[in-house]
Amino acid sequence: MSYLEILGMIGLGIGCGVSKLGIPAALIFSPILASIYGGKASAGIIIIPILVSDLIVMYIYRKNADKKVVLKMLPLTFLGMIVAVIFGKYISDEIFKQSMGIIILIIGILTLMKSFKIDFSKLSVLFGFLGGFAAFIGNVSGPLMSIYLLNIKMDRDKFYGTRTWFYFVVNLVKATLYVVVLKNIHLETFKLTSVAIPFVFVGVFAGKYFVEKMNQELFEKFIVILSIMSGLKLLFF
Repeated sequence: MSYLEILGMIGLGIGCGVSKLGIPAALIFSPILASIYGGKASAGIIIIPILVSDLIVMYIYRKNADKKVVLKMLPLTFLGMIVAVIFGKYISDEIFKQSMGIIILIIGILTLMKSFKIDFSKLSVLFGFLGGFAAFIGNVSGPLMSIYLLNIKMDRDKFYGTRTWFYFVVNLVKATLYVVVLKNIHLETFKLTSVAIPFVFVGVFAGKYFVEKMNQELFEKFIVILSIMSGLKLLFF
């Protein structure tokens, strides 16, 4: 493993941890890893530290989850994942990466629309489907769920509890599909992510601290700009 790969895995671990607290770091590291390892391989690499971060945040917010919201979103999310499975199995790696770019651009636009106080709370069907598709294609669906949950007026603890339980179920199913369908999780994947996993803990607790302290609105706008740039890079470069 090169020094660049080690640095990449450290960044991945921290990014996965931070992203569980509603900070869409996946919009940054997901396209970077896709550029290095390819779209399908990077999706398999990312899912392992994501599952670890799910377990950590689930423990922190273990008493806070709106099960009705989770159950409402899951059916359409699984439908989106099924469509993504069919789509992802029969396309080239280049088209896979470009699809990830399109999804990231959509998320960026939706996030900008959130800044203008547009109400997404009645669009659970759209968010569920797009979330499932984006989750399978590129592990970049977190911002979609954040936008939806913030629009149904949840307090912070319930927001994190609901979001994490939802994504733990989704990510567990997704990891199984990666192994069975895309076959993009293997021994080399675990070797790479063994470096990332310890830094997931750093990311979770750093994210928890900063979410409570920093100006989240300004940070979200900064992330949106980076996400749109990342999406354009995957589409055209």
